[in-house]
Amino acid sequence: MYHPLTALLLFVLFFSIGCISNVEDISETPDINPNDISYSADIQPIFTSSCGSCHINSSTNGVNLTSYSTTINSTGSVAGGPIVVPGEPENSPLVEKIKPDPSYGSRMPTTGQYLTPTEIAKIEAWITGGAEDN
Repeated sequence: MYHPLTALLLFVLFFSIGCISNVEDISETPDINPNDISYSADIQPIFTSSCGSCHINSSTNGVNLTSYSTTINSTGSVAGGPIVVPGEPENSPLVEKIKPDPSYGSRMPTTGQYLTPTEIAKIEAWITGGAEDN
């Protein structure tokens, strides 16, 4: 015999499983080829959507992420130097600040959602590839 409650439960279970599989796995950072990253298509949209309240069309603590030029020429007042060191994500304060537990200050962004592992990996890959304006 068919029971409407059984159908409802199956419906909810089916869609719940679909939602779970759509969640990004934050336990692993994806490996992204620097040659597959474009500043204009991949990096600037991350900055605009996640960093815009403080670092787009303004400079907060010396960091302005409005464009390629302003990003590359930003000198962080806390870091005391350029926020992007082309070819060296491990020495780029920008990367340090978007990852968990930065060695100084708070993790960015301070408001809203933190960047996803994929977004962080894209920024690292862009810097690894020379932080080009492409």
